[in-house]
Amino acid sequence: MAERARLEHPRAIAIAAGIGFLVSAAVASRDHVARWELDLTQWLNDAPQWVADALYPVMQLGTLTAPLLVALVILVVRRDWALAAATVVAGLIAWFGAKGVKKVVARGRPLEFLPDIRVRDGAGTGLGFISGHSAVAAASAVMLMVALPARWRPAAVVLAVLVGIARIVFGVHLPADVVGGWSFGVLVALGCLWLLDVLER
Repeated sequence: MAERARLEHPRAIAIAAGIGFLVSAAVASRDHVARWELDLTQWLNDAPQWVADALYPVMQLGTLTAPLLVALVILVVRRDWALAAATVVAGLIAWFGAKGVKKVVARGRPLEFLPDIRVRDGAGTGLGFISGHSAVAAASAVMLMVALPARWRPAAVVLAVLVGIARIVFGVHLPADVVGGWSFGVLVALGCLWLLDVLER
């Protein structure tokens, strides 16, 4: 097995993700949803059905299937069992951690604020901040990035971004939910990579 690649500027990434999480949490904790957030949600939700259909399979990369698939890719490409296991752990922490954050912030989904929004996935009820799909996608992307050659890393980022956008298109999350999810997932993945590095030393 070749030496595992490292992320460039992990501290800067962690700081940016931390700021993203805190700012989005502050936005989501307000008594009302800002007009800009509602307008952006409505605009993305108004996308044609063919856009939603194209995004649907990508959106599944935000489910718990994603870290399993990424772990499998890591095993096939690098035979790195430790990184594969850490990827599954990161996905689980991101998914269940997001559920914990939802209970703390207790922000509704778009349907609560935009009664005419088109909900294309599920009932559109429950808690919104943070987006668990976005968190899992971001965590999986970060773990995949350390297994990929540098030229392929942007593809992992693009897929994670599309998962979050898809959740808005499908009418089940507001923008701050998605940004919070991305930020949370990145922080979880960075924490898992740090712990993996400590254990291997």
